[in-house]
Amino acid sequence: MPANQTSQFITLLQREFREYKTSLFWTPIVTAVVLAVLMLGSVVLANRISVIGDTILEAMMRKGTDNVNISISIGEDGEKEITVVEVTDPDAVLLSGVGIPGVPPPPPAADAPQYRVIVEEDGTDSDAADRIREQWNFSREWTFNPGGDRRRMEEGGDDFDDLNGRELNVILSVVHGILLLILMLTSVNYLLSSLYDDRKDRSVLFWRSMPVTEWQTVLSKFVVALLCAPLIYIAISLLLQLAYVLLMMLLVSRMDQDPFEVVVGNIDFLALMLDPISGWLMTALLIAPVYAWLLFASALARRSPFLMAVTPVIALVVAEGIIFRSEIVGDAVSRHFPHVSDSTAVGFYLFGPDWMALDLLSVASGLVFAAIALAGAVWLRAHRWELN
Repeated sequence: MPANQTSQFITLLQREFREYKTSLFWTPIVTAVVLAVLMLGSVVLANRISVIGDTILEAMMRKGTDNVNISISIGEDGEKEITVVEVTDPDAVLLSGVGIPGVPPPPPAADAPQYRVIVEEDGTDSDAADRIREQWNFSREWTFNPGGDRRRMEEGGDDFDDLNGRELNVILSVVHGILLLILMLTSVNYLLSSLYDDRKDRSVLFWRSMPVTEWQTVLSKFVVALLCAPLIYIAISLLLQLAYVLLMMLLVSRMDQDPFEVVVGNIDFLALMLDPISGWLMTALLIAPVYAWLLFASALARRSPFLMAVTPVIALVVAEGIIFRSEIVGDAVSRHFPHVSDSTAVGFYLFGPDWMALDLLSVASGLVFAAIALAGAVWLRAHRWELN
């Protein structure tokens, strides 16, 4: 009997993926392909360092090059101009052997040491321009500022000096975050429409004629959104991140640097594989009540599952604030709703979750609420008045 129930449950999971294959399977694939093509175009076709490339360089070349802003421009007539806007690291050496006859050194920045661009007098202006083009083979205009973003990161409180060889994991986590955002949006749409659409198109009558229980049907939808779909998205995200690593290596090789030392040496591949999985495990524990509530709203709604889901929550938050002047409901919702703030995060983790900071009481109460909401969805599916 248990084996038969397991087979029935697997059949229900397969049914969900067949019916919602666009959002659960094709959406992450198309998103990953688009992101990979954009990155490939910026590295190979544009012949320049794009915004993505600048961010990559900022992470790779952070040490010893703080607060340097270099702008290079090569005109069509061979005129050259190199401007060092600011240098605060007296030991930093970014340019040498670049000939720029007739271009005076820029004035030093306030409280910064003098920085001189070395000028080679030998050779004509045309030869100097050819050397510049060969050394800086990106575009006619190129700007590099590795210090500004780092200052903003440090002001935000992130300790990037403790990354210890996984600086590029930060950039790759942004790619994973994009797919996580799409996953949550598609999951919300799937949960709100699943039970509602079964009643709307009367397919619930067919499934009631099959040897499956209402609990199996509701739980199959809950498991698909909470576990199965995230596994697909995470697998595609990991493949996309590995593709990005190869493109980073291509970018660095075009700069005549060692891609294995500059790129591979700054990636923690074990964390790259395990952080998304462990991060979603904590996410699943935290957002389980939200997903269960969406299923309950889908089973309850007559016309708009979305309004049925958000209206009671907003009404409770407003009524509590007016009557009791408290924020208990709002705080409870915020602890389980996906978000990123200065102090907390649900669903989006840069280097995996902090399990020691997990509020066990909040998790336990959320799981109890999820069980109650799922029970309500099962009861509504079995006794919905439209079918009586």
